[in-house]
Amino acid sequence: MISSRPASLALALAALRRMGGQDGPTIGEAAARLHHTGRLAVFPLLAVLGMAPSPGLPLGAVCGALIVWLALDCVFERPLRPLPKGLAQRRIPPKVLRVGLRLVLPLLRKLEKLARPRLAVLTVPLAAWLTIIVQGVIMALPIPFGNVLPGVAVIVLSVALIRHDGVGAALGHALALVSVAVLAGLGWGLGVSFF
Repeated sequence: MISSRPASLALALAALRRMGGQDGPTIGEAAARLHHTGRLAVFPLLAVLGMAPSPGLPLGAVCGALIVWLALDCVFERPLRPLPKGLAQRRIPPKVLRVGLRLVLPLLRKLEKLARPRLAVLTVPLAAWLTIIVQGVIMALPIPFGNVLPGVAVIVLSVALIRHDGVGAALGHALALVSVAVLAGLGWGLGVSFF
């Protein structure tokens, strides 16, 4: 049961900057720190990491795959499984974390301020999870800057589900459609079919 005043994801994510010392926290430590905000909290974290520029690190592919893997648990209503050990123990470089949070925290704070229970009929969990899965797949593709729109869509949908905000859910689905359209446009321009 989600409380009427859920914990702030923005505050929880901002607190990650103080974890792990100079080496940064592991993905598992960060996910555990966010656990008190609910099972949805890990999705914005993965979206943040997937959107952050990380030369030489396939964070977009890793985080996109994790989003798909965890969202499938939600679709089939299975208990949320722990992250794979190898990935959970992987450290988040402090610079990557700082850049990702700098990009996303202002948006997340605004979303949390605006989001509130309304038009709950539009917050269909299955539709949201399927959309999040598609966005995770797109995020995992090796497309320059191709993980930004799907990352934002995942964050918006996660906040909408937490706050029971149908308007936010509609916005998240719209952003997801735009990201699919951009991907299709890139594929058409390059003569490649992604679907």
